[in-house]
Amino acid sequence: MQRIAAGTLLAATIACGSAPSGESLTPEPTTVNDFHISVFNACTDDVTLHVGTTQTTGSKVLLFKLSRDSFKGTNEAVWLLDPDERPIALYQPIQGKQKLKVTADCTGLAREH
Repeated sequence: MQRIAAGTLLAATIACGSAPSGESLTPEPTTVNDFHISVFNACTDDVTLHVGTTQTTGSKVLLFKLSRDSFKGTNEAVWLLDPDERPIALYQPIQGKQKLKVTADCTGLAREH
């Protein structure tokens, strides 16, 4: 498991928030080639994000409760994982800088404006 240190840029663009029941957690094709995401965990639990081109490739990021961190990327998607490490929400980054939030109920990802 990878933990992103505070102040480290983590880039990811949010194109969609949580997928309602029955919707796909498969990212759409993208032309994004550089993104930076600042993410806040509004959940009172530690959560795990998966950043990768698929749900099985990439890296896991541990985000501590009520903390903010950041990361960067190219054409990856960001999934929020449940405690059993199953994806429950998908965020597709957009080009450039963006802010993302893990919802207070720990079940979704929402882009902050």
